[in-house]
Amino acid sequence: MGPGVATVVKDRVGRHRYVVFQIEGGESLEMGEVIRALREVSHGLTERSRPWLVSYERGIGVVRCDHRDKEEVIRLVMTIRKVGMREVKVKTLGTSGTIRKALRKYARPYLGVSDSR
Repeated sequence: MGPGVATVVKDRVGRHRYVVFQIEGGESLEMGEVIRALREVSHGLTERSRPWLVSYERGIGVVRCDHRDKEEVIRLVMTIRKVGMREVKVKTLGTSGTIRKALRKYARPYLGVSDSR
């Protein structure tokens, strides 16, 4: 195996970013409601650019996106003003290249879960 092999494989699979966000006042929202709100704000995007809700619990959500679309996805998430019938405010907590790090660094402190390490 020569140089560049890992890059080729990674480019085929795709590089993802995980954006962690908080919906203020959204602690009792269902994941399906948040998915619908994400679909509404991202309706004109290509499938590659569309954010994918990976996790949502007690007002904290994680969306996966392509690394090239991270900034656009952050802007989209921030434009969510209504989920279901509820007015909300969304703020991003951070971004990571792995879901594990995103949850450990950004989501768990807000959820009150301690890190075992």
